[in-house]
Amino acid sequence: MRTLIGALFFLLIPLDAALAASTLRGDLPRTGDRPLEVIAGLDSIYDNLVTRDRVRLRTILTQPAGNAERLPAILFVQWLSCDTIELPESEQSGWGRMMRRIARESGLVMMRTEKRGVGDSEGGPCSALDYETELSDHRAALARLKASEHVDPNRTIVFGASMGGTYAPLVALDRDVAGIIVWGAGARTWFERMVSFERSYRELSGATGETLNAEMKSVSAFLFAYLVEGRSPRTIAAEGTDLGAVWARLVGTEGDLHYGRPLSFHQQAQRQDWTRAWSRVDDPVLVLHGEYDWYEDRASAALIARIVNARRPGRARFVAIPRTDHHFDAYPRVEDAVAGSNGSVNEDPAVREVLAWLREVLAAPKPR
Repeated sequence: MRTLIGALFFLLIPLDAALAASTLRGDLPRTGDRPLEVIAGLDSIYDNLVTRDRVRLRTILTQPAGNAERLPAILFVQWLSCDTIELPESEQSGWGRMMRRIARESGLVMMRTEKRGVGDSEGGPCSALDYETELSDHRAALARLKASEHVDPNRTIVFGASMGGTYAPLVALDRDVAGIIVWGAGARTWFERMVSFERSYRELSGATGETLNAEMKSVSAFLFAYLVEGRSPRTIAAEGTDLGAVWARLVGTEGDLHYGRPLSFHQQAQRQDWTRAWSRVDDPVLVLHGEYDWYEDRASAALIARIVNARRPGRARFVAIPRTDHHFDAYPRVEDAVAGSNGSVNEDPAVREVLAWLREVLAAPKPR
């Protein structure tokens, strides 16, 4: 296996679309007339998995074009939003470029799974999908990946990106993985994350010192009632206090949805014990954080590595990527990152860290 890894890892694959094939397998139909993705140097295999409640979800597995061997593999566990995980060449965001490069330059298998109600996947709408159901789906995806005829089941990596980073330890735990990668996620509770996020947004968007703390007292009290106590914004508003007006001032709220997801998603996320999950991880862990990522607090991301290393010294690595935001865009100042101005896509530093770590972890004997 090491010989095979050495032959494939960081192979300079010709960027010729002819060296790629996209195939549709399984019994889940393609919705609409959208073409299958084509990624130079890779075969993209569209298939599906069936969840425990019999919902069919679209899976997309990439591997080096023409490969006929079992390879180490990456399960990509995605973000909070209901955006698709397909990677057509028109997808030139930092996320799209990062994912294509990891899939192509690693020389490994990589699998992505559409959320319920997204793309070809059944079981929608995604706007009704709660945290625990999605967790179950990601666990099913890992089992499906490990069972693939293209995959060495003893060399699977879970790559949790953004919200996926909170799923990563829960998906990987007790499932014999070779390692975990996290981008843009932390180990603190969802309530603490939300308070930090709302404060960062206000501080970096020009909120005045005269109003900032008073605003955050109201926001914190509302988030506690909503996330920790499990009360709905409508219930809080009906109580007739000033907190009723806070919901509309939070980032990402629209109607009864928060970042396009139901209240139950966020309340279930708050009930998760991510620090306990990380404390049980024995596998190598790479934690990456953008210096200008105002979505997630640096200290919360670094906490993951500290918890893992407390159990297994040296097992986890924390790396901060300079001047980079949550979406792999680089900015001259963090205030520019919040405003989304003067930035440019620069996925390269993060990709290089991931590829170097993968080379190191997959070349070494599995730790005990």
